[in-house]
Amino acid sequence: MNSLGTPIMPLGSFGQDPQSLLGQFNSKDPRSVDAVAASFEGMFISIIMKQMRGTLESGGFFGNDSADVYGGLFDLYMGQHLAQAGGVGIAAMIKRQLQRDHHDPR
Repeated sequence: MNSLGTPIMPLGSFGQDPQSLLGQFNSKDPRSVDAVAASFEGMFISIIMKQMRGTLESGGFFGNDSADVYGGLFDLYMGQHLAQAGGVGIAAMIKRQLQRDHHDPR
C-alpha cells in the first residue's frame, strides 16, 4: 500500500487509444466494462491535469523541463492513479451507460 492507503495497482498501457478501448469493450469479458470506464476516466483526468498544469508559471512545477516530459508523465500517472483510487465519478457514469447499452443492443 502507498501512503494514501490505496493499493497500488499495475498500470495499463500508456494512454489507450479509442480503438483499443472499443476492442476491449467488444470482447465478451464481463470485466471489460469496468476496465474501459476506468481507462476513459484516467485519460480524462490526465487531460484535465495537463490543462491545469498549463496555467502555472513557466519553470515552476518541474523546473527547466523544456520538453515537458516530466509534466506529461506526471499527468499520465496522476490520472491513472486517481481513476484507480475511485476517480471523480466519471467511470461510474460510463459503466452504467455501457452496461445499459451492452444489455440492450436494439
